[in-house]
Amino acid sequence: MSCSEYIKWLKSDKQLAAALTFLCLYLYLLTPLREAAQEIGEPVNIFEPFITFCTNIFCMPLITVCFTAMMIDFPDISANATFVLIRAGRKRWYCAQIRFVILSAATFLAALLIFSMAVISSDAFFGDVWSNVAKIINGPNYFVFRGENPLSYPDMTAITNFAPIKAVILSTILALLHLTLSAQLQMAFTLKFNKLVGTAVSIAVLGAGMALQYAETPAKWLLPLAHSTVAGHYDSLFNEMYFPIWSSALYLVAANIAMYFIGVRVIKRKNLSLMSKED
Repeated sequence: MSCSEYIKWLKSDKQLAAALTFLCLYLYLLTPLREAAQEIGEPVNIFEPFITFCTNIFCMPLITVCFTAMMIDFPDISANATFVLIRAGRKRWYCAQIRFVILSAATFLAALLIFSMAVISSDAFFGDVWSNVAKIINGPNYFVFRGENPLSYPDMTAITNFAPIKAVILSTILALLHLTLSAQLQMAFTLKFNKLVGTAVSIAVLGAGMALQYAETPAKWLLPLAHSTVAGHYDSLFNEMYFPIWSSALYLVAANIAMYFIGVRVIKRKNLSLMSKED
């Protein structure tokens, strides 16, 4: 079930929603970073654009919104899907939807990584060390550049606390857990009410997380957005830890498990005769 759903998703026009993410990645990150590298006369690390994109507090909401748009018709509650659900069993059907979500989110993040590596490859090197470009951009001589291009340079906390490959791995894990949680939230409320409510709740939780994050209040750790990137876990000036990375991973894992049980409970109580009418 999850494989057929995944193939259908890959072929759907919902993939056009990813174009917005790739366009923003190219215009606001890759192009300025490449120009800075050429001006400095040194290459960047090939992983730095992806790390920058996934650790920037402005970019993760964009990634989440685009993925939500790609999941706008998820789960399929048409008459045909109801027949499959009855044949497979409610819990088995729901587990298949979760596998589909994880596979889709992993594909989306992998596409972002491959795209960023392909575009920057002519001005990049492969290695597990940060480039001089990243360090110079974070210096005092590039204050104007940082003001004009806030999305195009790696977060200093990532440079200070992680090697590039470790930053890629951690960023991918946190982003994958966050996207999965967002989709599970959307699915549970879609099954309970309808697609409009499911999407609205998912966006509302994201919006609340953005508001708390921009307000720089400790309350931001109550919502999943703050846990979705390695940035913000450390103070960039004094390197003080605000929240452990492993705790964020545990938070997102626990939230996903909780949403799984909530979703199973919802689908077990769902009146299947009404599902196709709510589509």
